[in-house]
Amino acid sequence: MEVWLLFIPACLALNLTPGPDIFFILSQALGGHRRAGMLAALGLGISYLGHTLLAVVGLSALVLQSATAFTLIKYAGAAYLFYLGWSSLRHASRLALPAAANEQSSWRIFRQGLTVGLLNPKVALFFLAFLPQFVTFDGGSVPLQLLQLGLVFTLTATLCNGGYGLLGQRLQRSLAGRERFSVYLGRISGILMMVLGARLALSR
Repeated sequence: MEVWLLFIPACLALNLTPGPDIFFILSQALGGHRRAGMLAALGLGISYLGHTLLAVVGLSALVLQSATAFTLIKYAGAAYLFYLGWSSLRHASRLALPAAANEQSSWRIFRQGLTVGLLNPKVALFFLAFLPQFVTFDGGSVPLQLLQLGLVFTLTATLCNGGYGLLGQRLQRSLAGRERFSVYLGRISGILMMVLGARLALSR
């Protein structure tokens, strides 16, 4: 239970922070309205599921070979999260709202969301760094833990992205005069990632 009390708020904070995925959804929502934003969010959600399965297979194979190697991966992931957090704090900036995309077919929007997520190496690296932080060796099957964590992350990410898609035009109007809102979100996300990284690095 303690793991989930930390993991779920972390997922929500990270997924609510404006980034490339959210900008893509907003651009579709502004150009094709709510349906387009939801399709983009769904495509990205399926891509997160793909990254989850890849992380489960890769990390599970690593655990079978060497528990020590998996521990090293966790420390490397902690360092990467700390770096991401520090970068987010340094480069937190005002939100530059995206331009509206041209109206496209439903299938094309969904396919673009799927492709944007699957072909982004930073997303794959993030999954490999983020999920192991919440795996415990006394928590049962490691592959099952990774799968559960990945599914919860995918669900929270899709819900957050879907919210951005549904409220795209309203968000554009409300954020137009409140650009500093994204600065605070970026800083919160940066601090959170640094805390997660330090948490593992200092734990025994």
